[in-house]
Amino acid sequence: MKVIILGTGTSQGVPIIGCTCEVCTSNDSRDKRLRVSAYLEIENPSGEKPLKLLIDTSVDFRQQMLSNKIDDLDAVIFTHHHVDHILGMDDLRQINQRLKKYIDIYGNKLTLDEIKITFRYALDPLLISHNAVPLINFNYITADPFNIAFQKIIPIEFYHGNLKMLGYRINNFAYITDCSMMPETEYSKMEGLDVLVINALRRRPHPTHFNLEQAIEASKRINAKQTYFTHITHDMLHSEIEKTLPEKMHLAFDGLTFNI
Repeated sequence: MKVIILGTGTSQGVPIIGCTCEVCTSNDSRDKRLRVSAYLEIENPSGEKPLKLLIDTSVDFRQQMLSNKIDDLDAVIFTHHHVDHILGMDDLRQINQRLKKYIDIYGNKLTLDEIKITFRYALDPLLISHNAVPLINFNYITADPFNIAFQKIIPIEFYHGNLKMLGYRINNFAYITDCSMMPETEYSKMEGLDVLVINALRRRPHPTHFNLEQAIEASKRINAKQTYFTHITHDMLHSEIEKTLPEKMHLAFDGLTFNI
């Protein structure tokens, strides 16, 4: 399985409009953070074409696809419905039109119901008939494991403030973003991970996200072979924070690619 971390920034991205702080004016490419998203390309046991999955269609979806030379998707799995995680969905149209196919999207009931409100024009039969909207199939999921083609996916439930949302375990990889509280029951789902990607907003506490200290503590408990922190604000300079992190933990950066 190949994983590309497409974006590692918060809802405003980094640099932030009008900000002249050290991070926003940094020349280090690792401090340029598009909105969070990840791409997975999973080998097919039958030897046929791999399964191509996207986690969230970020506001920067088009740019992320072009920058990473990704031209096809089989499905999108959504963590939740906040705008920085869904608003790029309209650009699925280019895949629909070019490859003449619908794309399956997956999420819990609240997430998909809210997507239907935000993208209500995409449900218009006339626009659908003219391929003028993203052509998608809605697949409602719960906290129970489900399959996309040959691949088993295990949802991980947690809280983003008061909002219950989903992360995902796919083989020995897990992806969690926008978490502020992880129920005890969910830690067992992440035993034996090779790679964990988890949010670490900033050093200061925040009411709806793990800060760096909380993310480190959760990561120590999960104990993946390798952990990458994502959903990072302009409060954290990559080169500075990287020096302070425990063994096996790193800040992720846009375009980070690894194989599992």
